[in-house]
Amino acid sequence: MSSAERRFSALLYRFRGYILGIIAIVLVTVPPSVFPKNFGANDFEINDCLAGILVAVLLYVVSALLRVQSRRFIGEHTRGHVHAADKLVTVGPYSRVRHPLYISNTGFAFGIAFFHLGASLWVVPFMIVVVAFEVTLSRMEDRFLEQKFGDVWRTWAAKTPAFVPRPCDSKHVIPQRTFCQAFFADSSTWLWLLFCNLLLVLRKVAVFYV
Repeated sequence: MSSAERRFSALLYRFRGYILGIIAIVLVTVPPSVFPKNFGANDFEINDCLAGILVAVLLYVVSALLRVQSRRFIGEHTRGHVHAADKLVTVGPYSRVRHPLYISNTGFAFGIAFFHLGASLWVVPFMIVVVAFEVTLSRMEDRFLEQKFGDVWRTWAAKTPAFVPRPCDSKHVIPQRTFCQAFFADSSTWLWLLFCNLLLVLRKVAVFYV
């Protein structure tokens, strides 16, 4: 990796949160899908808004479970501005896929898009941008880990896909944290997700009654 590539990677990683924030702001500016006007009536219908909410809830649950399970095996963590890794984690979800946290982040982002835009084609451009961003971050992390751990990383990466989980093996490893410990250690993520969805609910309600 050239020095220019390293600088670009460092900047992208450092400001990844701000970039996601900008993407979220752009999403919120798009008109939301709204509830059916006959919500609660005898002829109740599942429109694109409600279908999107159902998909979003499913994505939130799956992404949250994956995130907490991954946090159980990586020990203490911080939201630092630079790449850092004391050791290479290859157990738990990391024995099946190299980037479970990026998969989780993508799932949350898709959930927010479906929640706001409903089950419509308007979700597709947002999904493409998010996937491109998360894949870029994951490749940067792969390069960092390969440089730091060398053949150990290459051996692990050769048998562990980046995003599509491989079949589970029978090896059982005791995680460093309980489920509750991992959940509460990531409280900022849950608060951000809650705030974002409350904001989107208010936006839907405002549009619905205007």
